[in-house]
Amino acid sequence: MVQQYLERKKEYPDCMLLFQVGDFYEFFGEDARRASLLLNLALTRKSKQSNALEDMCGFPVSSLDSYVEKLVMHHGVKVAICNQVESASSAKNRGYKALVDRQVVRIVTPGSLVEDAMLSPDENNYLAALYYVSDRQQWGIAWADLSTGEFVSTTATPDRLASTILRCSPKEILLPESLKHGTTTETSEMLTIIDTAIPANCMRTYRDDESFLLHKRTRGIHSALLAAAKDPEQLAEASAAAAILDYVDFTQQTATLRMRSPLHLESSDHMIIDASAWKALEIAKSLHGTKQASLLHCIDDTVTPAGSRLLSSHLASPLMNLELLEQRLDGVAYLVDHELLLKRLRKQLLQVFDVERSLQRLSAGVGTPKDLKNIATTIDEAQQLAQLLADHDDSLQGQRAVMPALLDQCREQLLHSNASQRSAVEAVAREILSALSEDVTSLNSKNGFVRAGYSPELDKWRAVATVDPGTSQKDLLQQKYRQLVGSTRLRVGYHAEKGYFIDIPHDENNKLMQQARDSGQASALEELTMIQSLKNAVRYRTKELRDLNRELLEASLEVTRLEHEIFDSLRDSVLAMVDDLRGVAGAIAQLDVTCSHAQIALDRNFTRPLLDNSREIHIENGRHAVVEAAHLQGKNSLGMRTFVPNSLHLSPASSEHGGSCWLLTGPNMGGKSTFLRQNAHLVVLAQIGSFVPASFARIGVVDKLFCRVGSADDLASDKSTFMVEMEETATILTQATARSLVLMDEVGRGTAVNDGIAIAGAVLETLCEKRVRSLFATHFTVLSDLIREEYRQDVQLYRMEVLERTTGRETAADLTQLVFSHRVVQGLAPHSYGIHTAALAGCPLHVVQRAAQLLEQLTSTSTTSHDHPDITLTKLSALVDSEEDAEAIVRRVRQLLLE
Repeated sequence: MVQQYLERKKEYPDCMLLFQVGDFYEFFGEDARRASLLLNLALTRKSKQSNALEDMCGFPVSSLDSYVEKLVMHHGVKVAICNQVESASSAKNRGYKALVDRQVVRIVTPGSLVEDAMLSPDENNYLAALYYVSDRQQWGIAWADLSTGEFVSTTATPDRLASTILRCSPKEILLPESLKHGTTTETSEMLTIIDTAIPANCMRTYRDDESFLLHKRTRGIHSALLAAAKDPEQLAEASAAAAILDYVDFTQQTATLRMRSPLHLESSDHMIIDASAWKALEIAKSLHGTKQASLLHCIDDTVTPAGSRLLSSHLASPLMNLELLEQRLDGVAYLVDHELLLKRLRKQLLQVFDVERSLQRLSAGVGTPKDLKNIATTIDEAQQLAQLLADHDDSLQGQRAVMPALLDQCREQLLHSNASQRSAVEAVAREILSALSEDVTSLNSKNGFVRAGYSPELDKWRAVATVDPGTSQKDLLQQKYRQLVGSTRLRVGYHAEKGYFIDIPHDENNKLMQQARDSGQASALEELTMIQSLKNAVRYRTKELRDLNRELLEASLEVTRLEHEIFDSLRDSVLAMVDDLRGVAGAIAQLDVTCSHAQIALDRNFTRPLLDNSREIHIENGRHAVVEAAHLQGKNSLGMRTFVPNSLHLSPASSEHGGSCWLLTGPNMGGKSTFLRQNAHLVVLAQIGSFVPASFARIGVVDKLFCRVGSADDLASDKSTFMVEMEETATILTQATARSLVLMDEVGRGTAVNDGIAIAGAVLETLCEKRVRSLFATHFTVLSDLIREEYRQDVQLYRMEVLERTTGRETAADLTQLVFSHRVVQGLAPHSYGIHTAALAGCPLHVVQRAAQLLEQLTSTSTTSHDHPDITLTKLSALVDSEEDAEAIVRRVRQLLLE
């Protein structure tokens, strides 16, 4: 067995090897020492074993899922499961010393999960692959969810790699082995890009370069991939997709997982959300790393796991296609106008199951009868959903309302591709439901799940194999052997695995043997064969019982064989129509998302946005969906229960209607960041086909969304806060287009004041020059005077309103009480109120008072406003075109101070 273990371990060196020995899985050697620490298992040392097997630890086979989940999901470990693939008796038939054959049947990694217990029902579990074609400067990216069969591929330039990867947020990513060991300058640059793009919690797996070549594959090749591989434009993504398929085969081993044909994602059809924006805007996860308090959590009112996953996918890839967006919005609007239909659909959706994952478990060989029943039940419920839509459509005959295209498409998919296919699917569902037992607990196993009466042959063998402890047969056997032996304390028992046996207490057994010796006659016990001596009894068996047990065993094996045949037949009939059932699952998910948007719109007073190809963004009374939800639940830090709405009008084509940029000033805690984020959320919501939290919204479709708000040191990459800030700013300035939306918050604050003002001014001018729709929040009020004359018409000045009230008593805030109204009004903020904010935060009174004194000193000696001291003629000359311009700026600043 040592040699067998070492051979399997050599085949999978980067995995912890789970080696089945009877009813246990064992770890050996270094794996055992590691597992002992990670899983808190007792480590055993077998001194007589070779060094490879000296240390060992393990757990029962029945506990496999829980321990594998801990290793893979909690500790990021790859696990190879090596099972006994034959019985001990079969091995003996091959020879007295023959080892039980053991083979690796499954490799479990973070990106290859199909087991339901290890997956979050409302989140996709993506495996991704990257491949670079240097002569085209192009990355190929593919990602797949093995638990649903979803498969997507696309291409990206190096500067878009990070944002593209964020669309899928993979748990594991495949990379060519040559990247790991490459030493060229190009390889180093590629690794730098990858390090920046791949999330820290994503496992990297390096694979042989040949696994990225389609022509090396022997199975599972999709025709679309073969065609793509011949096109130089698609070679990169075809190679990445090939690596996905190769890894599916590697991890599933003996099972043939049924993946969808890869869907090519055209980047021009979807908004690109910059990686920094994705995190800062808390779209899928909050800054704490949880779904709670994210935009996704706020708008997710889906009632099915598939619907929740689809909504996540929509948020990651907002649309730019106006026709598709209007179809989604039409569907939402229709359900908003027909609340009764919405209510009935949502009630019916609660009855469906996760068909996508059930199908994948069945194809992976880990499915159960419960998966079959869930699929059959969902087929029936899908008919009911389609009928609800059809009945409602019929009731509208002669009226102006018409069922929108999206809902009509859902209805057609729920009813399958054609009448004959619908009939076939319904027949399979009926067959499954007629075959399965009503006992829910039996559906988790492939034994005992078949309903009585479904198979006469199975019923016959069950009757033979079933032993009821209260049956007369056992009583008759017990009575017979008591008479034979002459003991009323003899007991006939039955064990599910060991069959019938006879137990006689030790004292009774000794008494019977002594009586036989005293009489000189043969003991009746001699007709019994002792098989085991227990603590309190001696266990016997007779030829009659052995024959009876053999009959029971044969019947039990026959029952198992027939049940497995029935399961395999039902499974195969389901998998034969997998494409049609995936269409049903997709329609259910889309219907659920549409219903969710409609319900949110009704509950929270969202309105339908107007989308077009203009470059205008006009929002009236917009609200921050997440903050407003927190206010309604009383969870905000200030105790407010009403969110203050604000409006926005960006119109690069006309300075009279907003210009291309708003320069937003105001104090900390005044609401600048909230205003920036709420408008980004509004745009994202509109471009996934949702209604938005505003009284009116007209949005010219956005191609890219950038957000530079807040920063932190990246110590692992040896980057300061300011360096991170500048890298993000550089990305925006090089990639933003006139169709983009850019949010900038406090650019330049991470360095010296004058340097920061200079950088902020140059960034603001560049955004104006490119006519990028921008919201630019800053404390540098002097920027309004620094920017060049030709850009001033593009910049509108707005501030967060602050009301000052005299308290009449001494306070930390110098006799003045500030009221943050959170309203956006025109103009430039007169102060930043930083000291007041410090007082609100609870800084000690003496610190606040001293800060006020120092501020007064700085204000009286500075040549500029107290917020921006030390702006001198010499320093300003470096920021503008001429010394004359600098003098003019200084004169203007001094004039403002006097005012």
